[in-house]
Amino acid sequence: MRTSLPQLGAAGALAMLTAFAVAHLAPTSWLAGAHSRATPEPATDSLIRRGYLAAAVGGAVTAGFYGLATGTSVHYDSSPYLKWTLGSVLPLAVCAAVIAATAPRIPANDPPAWLARTRPAILHAAIATTGLCLMRAALTITPPVDLTGMPGLIGRAGAALLGVATALTASRSRTIRTLTAPGLGIGYAIVFTNDTNGALIVGYLVALTWWGMWLAAHTLRLAFPTAGATLRRLLDGRDA
Repeated sequence: MRTSLPQLGAAGALAMLTAFAVAHLAPTSWLAGAHSRATPEPATDSLIRRGYLAAAVGGAVTAGFYGLATGTSVHYDSSPYLKWTLGSVLPLAVCAAVIAATAPRIPANDPPAWLARTRPAILHAAIATTGLCLMRAALTITPPVDLTGMPGLIGRAGAALLGVATALTASRSRTIRTLTAPGLGIGYAIVFTNDTNGALIVGYLVALTWWGMWLAAHTLRLAFPTAGATLRRLLDGRDA
């Protein structure tokens, strides 16, 4: 058996990230094409709502198919595969559903800035995908490892890429990324083994989930700008 459950979960999460990218593309393209005329806000709101709702449903369904197809292909019960694919995707699907419900409430002048800040981390995902492929190749002795004969070096290079992708995904601060990316990359490369492979992948999935939660929280702050102040007043009154 060469099927890695954490890697299967990562495949489902990356499918959801692709759905996020498609959902982000529709309103972005609409606004970019409407720069010379007044943009009908209801149309933009509708694109955001439909796009992220489709991402929530489509990403979860795609991940579910991954789990079912894997179980069918190996002639085993699909339950463990479904647990990993759906478990990795459902938090992101919930975030997408929250965005679909609340993003249309963002004030009329804020959607362009919101779209710029919520751009999916596609480059980071590409780095992570490359790292995952190299790690899998090192553990299963498949191309390019079977041709080069350097499983240790290739596996550690893949782990380093995954560590860098984890650091880039977990934070939006350039300073934090500059400090943590080399450290995580080196750390992942040092500890990479067959036993730690799954834990390293879970670390990336946690970072990706954190990214989705930040995106949903940022959307909520823009959609309900007075909610934070109201909550603080309630808490101050309770403390008094």
